[in-house]
Amino acid sequence: MPDQLRVVITDCPWEDNSVEREILEDSGVQVSRAQCTTPQEVIATSKDADALLVGWAPITREVIGRLSRCRLLMRYGTGYDNIDLDAATQAGIAVAINAEYCLEEVATHAFALLLACHRQLGALQDAVRNGRWDPLEVLVPFPPLSRQTVGVLGFGRIGRHFAAMVRRLVQRVLVHDPLVSEWIGADPPAEFVSFDRLLAESDYLSIHVPLTADTHSLFRGETIARMKKGAYLINCARGPIVDEEALVASLRQNHLAGAALDVFSQEPLPADHPLRSFPRVIITPHAAWYSTQADHLLRANPARNILRFFRGEPIPLLNNPATRAAE
Repeated sequence: MPDQLRVVITDCPWEDNSVEREILEDSGVQVSRAQCTTPQEVIATSKDADALLVGWAPITREVIGRLSRCRLLMRYGTGYDNIDLDAATQAGIAVAINAEYCLEEVATHAFALLLACHRQLGALQDAVRNGRWDPLEVLVPFPPLSRQTVGVLGFGRIGRHFAAMVRRLVQRVLVHDPLVSEWIGADPPAEFVSFDRLLAESDYLSIHVPLTADTHSLFRGETIARMKKGAYLINCARGPIVDEEALVASLRQNHLAGAALDVFSQEPLPADHPLRSFPRVIITPHAAWYSTQADHLLRANPARNILRFFRGEPIPLLNNPATRAAE
């Protein structure tokens, strides 16, 4: 590992970096923390760093062009939509994510939201808080879950985990993922279908894809209109995958029955946002990732991967494998 290795934490929402510091500083790494929100701030604090540990700071092409020593961009989280991956690859800088830390948590949260949608818990809770007690005055008629179809968009680690949770409780599990064509080893298997069939046949559709140029606003007006009438949309992936104005319009037109959302284009979700007004829309505050273990691994995994990278060891979830570990 090179001497005098310097790591900059560009940004994170917590004050205490003791987990990361203990792992890195025990190996002689110099760690400094910033709270960058603009490309200029990243450049000013990190231009001579060997690695960046990144939350949501914008790592643009301009930033990458000014990083004179950087060999690794290591994200705390599961996506890299705030990092210009092409620019990093062209500059020979590796980009890795931390998708191993909350697989069970996100899948479980999505599963809980599906059950809450099916049992219409949001509407029932809203009724009780407003002094109503007769469930038949509130509930929209619905069949048992065992007769319902669940769609899974994206069949990576979290999507597979979610599908495994639901597959024995529902009639069918439909999957669409352009990179995966079969569910090997599953009993019973999921049915891989086109995107059009996923939209048209799913009673509940759970999103498990990354935010990319192709998935940004994937669920816009015309896409949502192709969904099955009375369906529910569940999103624990990334907020901008769903056009929230289009979702609101569909709910007002009674095309979709409801939704369950943990992520939003703007967080926190504004207090006056219309999505807050629908009793059959369940909103959670970007909480799907959390457990005590996941909270620890959120911080520990990236720090350990930085050490592995600079020791020349392979690290998981390297998004541009053509870049090489430091000698």
